[in-house]
Amino acid sequence: MAEPNGDRDTRLDRIERALELLIADHEQFRVDHKQLLTAQVLQSEEIDKLIQVTQEHGRHIQEHSRQIEGERIARKESTAALDKRVNDLVAAIGALIARIPPRSLSQDPLN
Repeated sequence: MAEPNGDRDTRLDRIERALELLIADHEQFRVDHKQLLTAQVLQSEEIDKLIQVTQEHGRHIQEHSRQIEGERIARKESTAALDKRVNDLVAAIGALIARIPPRSLSQDPLN
């Protein structure tokens, strides 16, 4: 029971063409969807790798921070010990100079 429309296609022909377009569009959608899912899986794997690398870097940073803090404390202690030694030396030189009579300090040592 086709209903011809003059020289035009029958209604059934138009429906068939519309269905063919829908089928082709759906097939393309399935291909695109498959590619999207593949990309999503690959992206997820890369994000997991990035998380692992970031965690490793975080551990290295913490380790280096502990080392730096230990070196800072050691340097502070070393500086304090050096300051004490310099102060003791200055005090000893000051005491030695204090024991020298003032007259001998003002004389020219080359005469």
